[in-house]
This record gives sequence, C-alpha cells and structure tokens, in this order.
Amino acid sequence: MNTTAKTAQLMTRLATAETTAKTAGREETATAGKATRAAARVTATRTALATARRDLRTATRTGNGQAPAARRVTRLEDKLAGLVDAARTAKAEAAAARRAARTATRRLDALGRRAATSAARTVERIAHRLGETSLTPAAELDRVLTAEEIPAVEEIENRAAQFTDLDQRAKNLTKQADAVKSWLRTLPVGVYGRVIITRTPGRSVLDSTQVAVDYAARGAMPPRKATRTTFKCDATALLVADLAA
Repeated sequence: MNTTAKTAQLMTRLATAETTAKTAGREETATAGKATRAAARVTATRTALATARRDLRTATRTGNGQAPAARRVTRLEDKLAGLVDAARTAKAEAAAARRAARTATRRLDALGRRAATSAARTVERIAHRLGETSLTPAAELDRVLTAEEIPAVEEIENRAAQFTDLDQRAKNLTKQADAVKSWLRTLPVGVYGRVIITRTPGRSVLDSTQVAVDYAARGAMPPRKATRTTFKCDATALLVADLAA
C-alpha cells in the first residue's frame, strides 16, 4: 500500500476512533453521575434508617407509636436493600465505562501518532514530487577532460582496476570497523585502562519532514535543488578478463 492510501486509511480509522472516544467519554460521564447519585441515595436512606431505628427504640421505651415506627424501619430497610443493589450495579457500570473510555483514548492516541507520521511522510513525498518540477541545478564540480587530454585506454584500465581494488578493500574495512565500533558503543562512559570512552551531543540537522509540512500548510512547496551527479566506475569486464587470464 502506498503512503497516500495508507494515510487515507489511517485518517478514516482516526475519525472513527475520535467518534468512539467521544461516545465513550460521554458514557463515562453519564455512568459516573449515575453512580454518584445512587451512592448519595444510599447514604441518605441509611441516615433516615438510623433515625427511624432511634425513633423505634424511643417508641418501644415509651409504648407510644411503636407499630408505625416499626413499619417505617421495615420500609426503609427494604428500600435500602434495593438502593444498595442499584448503587452496586451503577458503580460496576461506571467502572466498565471508565475502562472503555481509557481504552478508546489510548487507541485514539496510538492512531493519532501513526496518522500524523504517515501524513507527514505523505506531505513530504508530495512536496518532493512537486519540487522536482523546478529544481535548481547543482554545480558541476568534476573537471572533465577534453578529447585531446584523454589518456590511453591501458592507463584508464589500470586506474580503474586500481580504484576497484582499493574501493572494495575500503568497503570491507569500513564494515569491519563499523562492527567493532558497534561493540565499543555498548560500553558506558569511563576509563578502561588506556582507553577512554566519551559521548558528546550530536549535531543538529534540519527536519526536512517538518519543513515540508510547514510549507504545505502555507500552500507553498519547499525549494529543492539537484545534487551532484553520481559517479560510477564499472570495471567488471576488466576484472573478469584478468581472472580468466
């Protein structure tokens, strides 16, 4: 899937995730309010029940109004039992809604990061494509020999063979050096015998992706220029002939 199509797909998923997160947030708020109100009703009924029980004890001691007081206690006890069950259910619903909202938010954040990265890459690619239409030419740094200055073919072949050999050896040595350097980079800063390991802050580089995004936001394309021509020396035929000989 190309970058533009991937970005479009991620944006669609992000829009869906935003809707889901908003819905989950509203549900979390609603269920939390419901649980709070249910808990408040339980607290109020417990307070009323405690008062009714004191009134019943007083009625029992005095012998006046004992039956109505007992009925009130029974009614409040039944009511409290129902309210406790309702509060427990509301609390569970609120907890489930809270978990769902947090999950939706985490998914939204993850998709947001992916969509932002993909969108930045898409903008950079578009800017690169459009910028290629108006490239500033690169300066030609190689001095090219004239027809009269071109040396004999034998000398060119010798130099090409020499270059190919040295280039291959340099690449092999670079790979070996990189492997050893990777091992050394695992060491923390410190002194190891006569070896000192240090780390200094790296240099800053231009954030080309952010530049492309900023230009695109202003409806413009970042300027681009061509790089120096790539030089290659293919001496494969010469080496094959030397090996055959």
